[in-house]
Amino acid sequence: MTPRVTFVMVTYGGGELAKHCLEVLARHTDVPYEVVVVDSASPDGTGQWLEDNLAGVTVVRMAENLGFGAGCNLGVQHSRTEFVCFLNADVEVTPGWLEPLLDFLDDTPAAAAVAPLMVFPDGRVQEAGSLLGGDAYSRGWGDGWTDVTSLYPRVVDYASAACLVLRRHAFHQVGGFSPEYHIAYYEDVDLQFLLRARGWQVWVQPSSHVLHVRHGTSSTKRAEELSDINREVFRRRWADDLALRPPSVGVHEHPHRLWWLRDQPASVRVLLMASRVPDPEDGRAAAMVAEWRRADPAAAITLLVSDGEHAAAARWRATGVEVESADDFEAWSRDRVGHYDVVVALGTDVSATEVTEWQPTAVRALDLGSLAHKEWEKRFAATRAREDAVWAGEARAAASTLLEWAEVVSCRDDEDSLWARRVSGRPAHVVPDPDVAAEFRAAMAKVLIECTVVPTG
Repeated sequence: MTPRVTFVMVTYGGGELAKHCLEVLARHTDVPYEVVVVDSASPDGTGQWLEDNLAGVTVVRMAENLGFGAGCNLGVQHSRTEFVCFLNADVEVTPGWLEPLLDFLDDTPAAAAVAPLMVFPDGRVQEAGSLLGGDAYSRGWGDGWTDVTSLYPRVVDYASAACLVLRRHAFHQVGGFSPEYHIAYYEDVDLQFLLRARGWQVWVQPSSHVLHVRHGTSSTKRAEELSDINREVFRRRWADDLALRPPSVGVHEHPHRLWWLRDQPASVRVLLMASRVPDPEDGRAAAMVAEWRRADPAAAITLLVSDGEHAAAARWRATGVEVESADDFEAWSRDRVGHYDVVVALGTDVSATEVTEWQPTAVRALDLGSLAHKEWEKRFAATRAREDAVWAGEARAAASTLLEWAEVVSCRDDEDSLWARRVSGRPAHVVPDPDVAAEFRAAMAKVLIECTVVPTG
């Protein structure tokens, strides 16, 4: 088979480390690939050692140490494959790691690059993509976590080029790594900002993971010195973008800044609220969540429920939906104050009004779903039981409150639409149940458009 990916590695000393990395790569990578190793004028003879000891590898030797970016640029020039993967010598890939990344790029044409979850050798998270504050300091998302169940594929500011798979033509489109950076650090951040400026997306896919010994080929002190130098270069090149961001230093003291920075690359930020996690294969609420996800893959979609973790949550996360649970919706929303562009209540049994104070500029949307008061009224008609009438009244009051709260409303049929108009004075979109997918999607498209164009504030 013709290789689809070329691994590009830059070395400066550490020939044995590079050899071990490539041995692990061969052991855990089943798809055909090529390898280009660029030695950046190692002073210890590593370049010659690599030529003598790496079979089936293209070794390119530079006459002087021009750094990581220049080395990668040279390595890509020696590649001919659809994809390139920058791989540090201190990274160890794991079984089955590459297929999820290539599959993701195949399924996501707007993605220029995708990175795996990067973990320390002891299993703690190093980064699931990274975010960058207005002070140009970066943070690896999830750094230090031991539980990765909450992670999901998402667009990111950038991901470390210690292991990063890119479309080769996208890399060339932005001119590769900038030559303005000194030796190492921030040139990968700059590259991915350039990609995003050209309309490309960068993603993290946590279903793939690799091990990374941070600063495995240099000292931490030297890494900090180089970062300080290149941070100033980055600040100059991206001053306008950074001016619009809150600082990342001290961000944990201001949780809403952390969420803002995490989801800043997203096209729109949507909060879907439900009483429970819907079964992805069944029901109206599930179809609503799926349609929000399908309609805009680059959107940041959060599903907030009140019934705690559920087995179906993992299946939603695999599609790129963040799943959160909270007993107190108001307190949860306060931590993300002003974060969402759209808030959607999926059903009339959701306490959506509790988040309004903390999401004041969001478009408020409601899907009536199955109107509980209608079922209770039918039951009361048959039983004449007082408690059934009480339940019917409470369910009707809850639905009426949400109708008054919502700016955009959808419902199952014309009868429900007429009732909603009488209560709220505004029309409701008729979105039939998803039994007929084409009709459901056509009706949902109108709801999605209205949710993203209604003036806010």
